[in-house]
Amino acid sequence: MYRLSTDVGGTFTDGVLLDESTGQIRLSKVLSTPANPAIGTIECIERFDVSLEEVSFLAHGTTVVINALIEGTGAKTALITTEGFRDILEIGRSNRLEMYDALYRKPDPLVPRHLRFGIKERLSAAGEVLVPLEVGNLDQIIADMKRHQVEAVAVCLLNAYSNPEHEDKIGKLLQERYPEVTYSLSHLITRRYYEYERTSTTVQNAYVTPLVGSYLRHLEEELAKRSFENVLQIMQSNGGIMTSTVARNMPIAMVESGPAAGAIGASQLAGLIGYENVIAYDMGGTTAKTAIITGGMPETTDTYAVFERPILLPVTDLREIGAGGGSIAWIDEAGALHVGPQSAGAAPGPACYKGGGTEPTVTDADLHLGFLNPDYFLGGEMDIAPELAQEAVGKIASYYDISVDEAALGIIRIVNSNMSALLQSISVKRGYDPREFALVAFGGAGPIHAAAIAQEMNIPTVIVPLNSGVFSAWGMLMADLRHDFALTHIQAVDEAEVGQINAMFKDLESRLREIFKQENVPDEDIVVTYEMDLRYLGQEHSLTVAVPGNFTEADKATAGQAFDDLHYSVYGHNAPEESKVMVSLKAIGIGKVKKPELQAIPKGGSTPASDAEIGRRRVYRGEGQYEEFSVFRRDKLLAENVIHGPAVVEETTATTVVESDQVCNVDQYGNLVINRK
Repeated sequence: MYRLSTDVGGTFTDGVLLDESTGQIRLSKVLSTPANPAIGTIECIERFDVSLEEVSFLAHGTTVVINALIEGTGAKTALITTEGFRDILEIGRSNRLEMYDALYRKPDPLVPRHLRFGIKERLSAAGEVLVPLEVGNLDQIIADMKRHQVEAVAVCLLNAYSNPEHEDKIGKLLQERYPEVTYSLSHLITRRYYEYERTSTTVQNAYVTPLVGSYLRHLEEELAKRSFENVLQIMQSNGGIMTSTVARNMPIAMVESGPAAGAIGASQLAGLIGYENVIAYDMGGTTAKTAIITGGMPETTDTYAVFERPILLPVTDLREIGAGGGSIAWIDEAGALHVGPQSAGAAPGPACYKGGGTEPTVTDADLHLGFLNPDYFLGGEMDIAPELAQEAVGKIASYYDISVDEAALGIIRIVNSNMSALLQSISVKRGYDPREFALVAFGGAGPIHAAAIAQEMNIPTVIVPLNSGVFSAWGMLMADLRHDFALTHIQAVDEAEVGQINAMFKDLESRLREIFKQENVPDEDIVVTYEMDLRYLGQEHSLTVAVPGNFTEADKATAGQAFDDLHYSVYGHNAPEESKVMVSLKAIGIGKVKKPELQAIPKGGSTPASDAEIGRRRVYRGEGQYEEFSVFRRDKLLAENVIHGPAVVEETTATTVVESDQVCNVDQYGNLVINRK
């Protein structure tokens, strides 16, 4: 039997096939098909040439959701909310993220005002019915929605997190009277307060539901034609997986599907080889992503934003910029050179791909400088043209009246600087010292740039996993099923009744187990942990601490002390004498799945195997100077081999650069561990 994962990126779709009996891993990488990502996914799978009858597990990550939110290609969506609150999407938090940008304007709401409807009802924050739900005008609302050919409906009533009764009624009536639309009820997505964020999350979920439903249905039909009889698993933003059935109802949980898999893979790999604190760095064709991993787990955040629209769900805490292999170099009106965020993507792709692209990209610059081997791109499967790369980069050279070599080097220096700033945003600017972390570099372009970035940031160690170009797809094989539920309950901790807290935890746990039951997860494979959001009396923002599911009076003091310690760690001060207030209770459910084991590679000596070094290549280093780089084939390297920089290590899906003052050791699993000499 086989385990299979696929990851749809902006430029390439990656696949990993694991033979469960031998541990052997096979790879697949094809150009993505933006018009219909399912086509690229099927092409990626078919390249393995195995019967899907033999596949016991298939996990899938996709950019469908985030692309729809960024590009505005979701369904025509309406919003039903409490009368008088239909402008909450427009008002938001009344803040501006770009304080000094005189031309700044907020993104338009996904639901225009004429499709936002108020309905008479009102609940208190405690869930008491203040104004009964009047459904009389729902028929008129439905008539208006039909007239405007609405495809999806978001229902988010004021304080529905504390009592879902009115939303449930509206949902049933929509199902009866307007069955052709999909609808999202806020309390089924998140039961936390913050009305704007909750409404925004529900609207975004509704906006992408028809698109994701159609996409998954098409993908499942194609898989069924090829005799796949098991459940399709979908990667979530929180670092877990869920079945496609669950994903259809909550597609917003897929917003950072692929990047989260990379962070999970980095945390699992780092733990296996003895690193607790690492920075995951993923540079693909269109973007570069990074995440912090401390204590062996990626950090998560409860509020995420796409195009400044908040999502109130747990998401692996990622930072992302438009810097990938396909990022386009361009010159602004003042004559300054920039790289990205525009990308050549999969179509037309970088100029050297011979797909019709003419703009200079990072890949074109890497190829021209000598880092990439035109005869071994994707293991020699893809034919690329150095002359087209030179022609494209020549546009930059002509503008500045410099050599093409200098223009290419300028592109790389700018993109490296942009990525250093990205890594600083998640480390230095959050109080972490990069010198205390290792950098796990992956993605098709990540290992080329990682060593130079590590030098700039004083990161002592760079780890490049085996098969680094498809590492996010490998990370999906390491992910468990996961679901998170939260419930807002605002009360002073000292005044809270232990029985009431445990009852709420029990309710959250029962919801988790119901979903796991739908996913056929045995009880013995389910692990549930509990958390509590706390803040000092009078504060707005909260911090999360772990608590036991069977909460006792003694746990109040323990949770309070943990909060004081965390507050000091995050903000540099605390107030232990102040009263603590609980804000939300959380339950995190993990459904354990079988994971692949890392396979040890044969041992060699401190000198690389004789057939691993295949030659030398000149690389341009600036000011008219070239440097000879040793070139190695990664599949020929053995454990304990040592490579002294400058060197290039080539593999099918990626290329790794070892700088002049660095040394690379091959560990027992084939990982490249790069350190300063």
